[in-house]
Amino acid sequence: MASRRTDRIDEWRERADELCYDGEHVERRIDLERATVVVTTQRVLAFVPHTSGPDFRHVDRPNVGTVTIETSQRLAVLCAGVIAAFAGVAAVETATTVEFASFVPAAGLEGIAPLPGSDLVVGLVEAALAAVETALVVLEWSVLLVGVAAFVVAVALIGYYVRSRARLLVVRVSGDEDLVIPVTGADLADEPVADLEAAIRPGSGSPSTLETGKGRRASSRDRADLEESG
Repeated sequence: MASRRTDRIDEWRERADELCYDGEHVERRIDLERATVVVTTQRVLAFVPHTSGPDFRHVDRPNVGTVTIETSQRLAVLCAGVIAAFAGVAAVETATTVEFASFVPAAGLEGIAPLPGSDLVVGLVEAALAAVETALVVLEWSVLLVGVAAFVVAVALIGYYVRSRARLLVVRVSGDEDLVIPVTGADLADEPVADLEAAIRPGSGSPSTLETGKGRRASSRDRADLEESG
């Protein structure tokens, strides 16, 4: 289904002239790896089939502002990765520098040896202390493993952040959402910003209808002046 949708928008990309209004024609076409931008005498048409937004958008040229290359960044992912890295450092440092078993107190039961049943008491106390020591050793290893796991998570998050960064061609639109078009390194080598800026600038192509209208009005005034002088 997605492939058919992409094929359909690709067909429209090749036949963008069919989308022109009466009196409108294509002046500039910029083909990118994952998008196509067409500048007509009246509008900017953008075919962007590989994004989550609409496959096609069009904007009247007077509403188009600046064109820039920007980088999308998911700072929340980067912050989570940095926090995980700090947590990993803290956990590993604690596990390697602090000997948890040293917190087990000495039994100190020498004075009760002559008492009846002292062997049983000593055995119970030593068993309890041994259990506490084992628990602390397990805790030490758990803290170490948590630190290692935090490091793994940090590396994964930072790697995802680096991979998820994308270069975007952003066309500012007055009164509406900007046109956001993904670009690649190969696209940037062809300087699409300069081409698009030049194409959308007034008077960049053939005379516009507005300029033709001015010419007609000027001719009418000239004829009126001649009639009055005659």
